[in-house]
Amino acid sequence: MKKLIIGMSSFLILDLYFNVITHFVSNTIIQFVGLLLFFPLASSVGKLNGLQGLKGIGLVFHHNWRKHFAASFVMGFGVWLLMYSVYGWIGKFEIIGIQTGGEAWWALIQVMIGFFLGSFINDLITRGFVINILIGKLPPMFIGIISIFVYALDDFWNGDLTILNFVFSLILGCSLTFSFYKSGSIWADTGIHFGLNVAYGLFYGLIGKAGGGLLLITEGAISPMLNTFILLSFASLLFLPVFFYYGQSKPSMLANEKAEEI
Repeated sequence: MKKLIIGMSSFLILDLYFNVITHFVSNTIIQFVGLLLFFPLASSVGKLNGLQGLKGIGLVFHHNWRKHFAASFVMGFGVWLLMYSVYGWIGKFEIIGIQTGGEAWWALIQVMIGFFLGSFINDLITRGFVINILIGKLPPMFIGIISIFVYALDDFWNGDLTILNFVFSLILGCSLTFSFYKSGSIWADTGIHFGLNVAYGLFYGLIGKAGGGLLLITEGAISPMLNTFILLSFASLLFLPVFFYYGQSKPSMLANEKAEEI
């Protein structure tokens, strides 16, 4: 019971710290410093729970980590870019231009750094910490299911409290959790997460508003039912390349092969 209380309290500490920094701190510099300070905090919390610091929550550098990150990024970015192409084709928005000069560079920097850190830290919390703290206590399938539900519930920080958002996050969580489970580190998982966020950022930027990214767009209108169908269809479609790429790998939640402790 004591370990359970410590584990749940640790998750809440990490989750609240990350989401308070990202949702309630408006100053970009303070927010960036706060995100960097997450890593020593997570290392200490991991050790408090008997894990090996950041390595213990999934941040390991095995020999395939670059390959996994790159392949996963292509999958996430590619599927999401295809989805936005469909949205543009049916009139959800229209591209009217592209950012230039300093505004373009600032939008790109925000998208690449902001979404990378956001995706990476969210993955460390909802998959890395949750999965590693439960290993050996429950069957792997149950651990994966718990992690997917934790991710879906936690994703309410980023959207409205709706059944649609919850179902969408459950479906997306299957791809993210499966890649982590098969690869044993955070890189395959974060590659997908970062890739789809970058595709989103091209259109909406880090601020999440039409035209806030590199592409200038005007919003149109499509039926809510069609929008829901497309969103859930592409979230489901994402699992296909993820499964075919990682499905043949031997499950390795703790892939310590050639790993370096952080």
